[in-house]
Amino acid sequence: MPILSQPERLLDDLRIRPARPGEEGTVLDLLAEAAAWLRSRGIEQWPSRFPATSVQQQIAAEEALLVAQEQDIIATFAVAEQDTELWGAQAQPAYYISRLAVARRAGGSNLGHKIIDWVAVKTAQRGWQYVRLATTSTNPALRRYYEEAGFQHVTDPPHPRWPTSLYQRQVSTTRREPLDRKK
Repeated sequence: MPILSQPERLLDDLRIRPARPGEEGTVLDLLAEAAAWLRSRGIEQWPSRFPATSVQQQIAAEEALLVAQEQDIIATFAVAEQDTELWGAQAQPAYYISRLAVARRAGGSNLGHKIIDWVAVKTAQRGWQYVRLATTSTNPALRRYYEEAGFQHVTDPPHPRWPTSLYQRQVSTTRREPLDRKK
């Protein structure tokens, strides 16, 4: 079951909605912008452009999401119900966040943390305890970013395709509203 099947309010003027077939370019452009920004800071973490087929698969699986301010798409991320490649088939139920990218024009608004908080609320509503993600182990600033969002480092898998750190955030199964982050 996808995390979201129809648009939903994130904040006053922001809405989250599933990416639709034909919007692969929008997702890919946001990811490419984030990759270029990382490279400009000396961080080689993402490809210049992700394969279109991978985004098409996420859209078809209803995992790819977009954040819009009015009609302006300012962020993308994917949420899946499993990640057996990195977490194994026996992992406790959780939502897995990947490919979180915020447009530079929306940078500095703490939107990434707000998106993570929204996923945490959805996780609690499912009765699950964890939001999980995999991030590059070679980017200490990004690792700190996720730790500031409440994630704890779990492990660095010994043989991933890329240098990886696994993180999870425990959520309260009684909390129903996103945290108000003022950062």
